[in-house]
Amino acid sequence: MRRNLTIVLGVSAVCLLSRLAVAATIPVAPTESIQDAIDAASANDVIQLAAGTYSEHIDYGGKAVTVVGEGPATFLRGVGGGPVVTFASGEGPESVLDGVVVTDGSADRGGGIYIDSGSSPTVVRNIIFHNIARLRGSGIYVGGGSAPLISNNLLIYNRNSGGDPHGIQIDNAAPLVINNTLVRNDSNGLFLSGVSPALIMNNMFVRNGSRGRGRGICDFSGGTARIHYNLFHRNRKSAILTNGQDFKGIGAADNRIGLPRLLDNLSANPRYIMRTPPRLDSRKFERTPVATFAAQIRPRLDGRRRPAIDRGNPDPMYDDLDGSRNDIGFTGGPGAPAW
Repeated sequence: MRRNLTIVLGVSAVCLLSRLAVAATIPVAPTESIQDAIDAASANDVIQLAAGTYSEHIDYGGKAVTVVGEGPATFLRGVGGGPVVTFASGEGPESVLDGVVVTDGSADRGGGIYIDSGSSPTVVRNIIFHNIARLRGSGIYVGGGSAPLISNNLLIYNRNSGGDPHGIQIDNAAPLVINNTLVRNDSNGLFLSGVSPALIMNNMFVRNGSRGRGRGICDFSGGTARIHYNLFHRNRKSAILTNGQDFKGIGAADNRIGLPRLLDNLSANPRYIMRTPPRLDSRKFERTPVATFAAQIRPRLDGRRRPAIDRGNPDPMYDDLDGSRNDIGFTGGPGAPAW
């Protein structure tokens, strides 16, 4: 597993830069179509999105291409029904979505991002915001034996439309979910079902749930998932439901269940998540300056105790860019965003 992790995590900023040197770069402006660029691209091409809003749905269609934007300045907005981004044609790790705000999706499964049919793309450094699902996975749905890398993303205010979906929903799949932050999603932050030997590690689950429901993680994986080095705070119903038990504090679950399922998770106020993130619609969110947004959600390194700092997996392969131990959440680890 460690060898596989190393290979997949290699799709980081350094590796992406090395690919730029050998692959074609296709610039796309907001007046142009991302889907047209994907359809015309060759394997390993990089589709470089300028800042602005792209109102369309995209399907990688099995293409091994990188679509990369400028973080909070590049919006991919759904129009009408269906997931905003689809990976359902057996894509591998070389199919990459990086640095995009995915918003306004509405689907039965995967309002923001839909991953199925044995696909294993790389989804890194994105903001998945204000998407809706009727059945499963309002932010991201992963099913059908897929094994993507989902790393350093911020999922915020993803919602249901009458059903009971979740920020990230994993159903009979084996993703690596590493260094993400899930804030105020409805109903659970992350939901596991079926045989799902996922690795859920170095993530932050804060204030997920609404109307009396919602945990940080709801685990019906039958003991197949590993849940390590995550931080939980003020999720509406409990930190985690696993092995048929609700645990208000994740430490109690760690002690009760133990290795190898649960390891070194913590319940603590991260102290750098806003108490109430702004309830913005996506149009207002677009006008939020990047610097303001970053200041609201990033760590404040002011000398005070910040429980998420240096509390992720201590293995050096997960170290922050400055060489220190992994910081839990989307701003930590080797794939942390520059924005």
